[in-house]
Amino acid sequence: MLRIFACLWFFSFLELFGTAQANFYQDALQKYQSKQYVAALPLAEEALRADANNPVYIHLYGSILAALDQFYLAEENLRKAAALAPDTPAFIYDLGALLHRERKYAEAVPVLKRAIELDPENLPARLMLARCYVFSYQQLQIPNFEELTMEQLNYIVNKNPRFPGVHHHIALVYINTGETAKAIEELNTELQYDPANAQARLELGESLLKLNQYHKAAEELLVAAKQAPQMSAIPFALAKAYRAEGQTGKALEAARKCTELEPGFADGHYLLGQLYRETNQPELARQQFELFRQIKNTNAPPQ
Repeated sequence: MLRIFACLWFFSFLELFGTAQANFYQDALQKYQSKQYVAALPLAEEALRADANNPVYIHLYGSILAALDQFYLAEENLRKAAALAPDTPAFIYDLGALLHRERKYAEAVPVLKRAIELDPENLPARLMLARCYVFSYQQLQIPNFEELTMEQLNYIVNKNPRFPGVHHHIALVYINTGETAKAIEELNTELQYDPANAQARLELGESLLKLNQYHKAAEELLVAAKQAPQMSAIPFALAKAYRAEGQTGKALEAARKCTELEPGFADGHYLLGQLYRETNQPELARQQFELFRQIKNTNAPPQ
């Protein structure tokens, strides 16, 4: 009788212990969903102490670590969760998203492809896969990366033409292939849906510059400058637009702003040097050209 009582007590203890760990998981999940990542971490660790091979617990733990920018441990745990549950779309996608975030584009490609196989309607995964093709085609030796990229982007457009960033990324493909007019059309579409996309507006300004539409380019770039005042590429492009229009004073002001925002941007110093030379300020021009050479030499790859 005593042995039976002891066994009943033991199994009751295990049930309570398991319930406690499940509660730790639920509490951790709630904290994670409310973006209380620091508070969520020890709760997820407690859940894992009871069941270290539970892919649900491991996935949550890895997701919390990723949110805390602890990428090495996050990747380790998300890989483990994906290996334990290889047919769970969320686990595969989150691993691919982390690899994409870490700029491990070549590694992310097969993971994101698998995520899309499991869930064809995962549009964020398709956009990430398109980006990975663009950034890793040389490493992966993909001869038709543009077709693969457009396949993913066109799928997104067909499902949701207002999906954030999709027209912007189609434009990037057209910029890469030299189809500037098509790029401008896509960038205008993107900005209709998301007027606050300063990067897309910058690329619209740069594309207009290529077509010698300097005034329109300057208008777009001025809006972009207000939206993203710390983005050095915007005053750089604006300086080129003003220079092409013959507004040298405004071009100088924009070029100075560019080098102030990013002192290590070699091309910014070179453009500023050219503008100083064109305005008969040889000493200032010489200083900028010297800075240009120093930065280039510092950044040159070893022989």
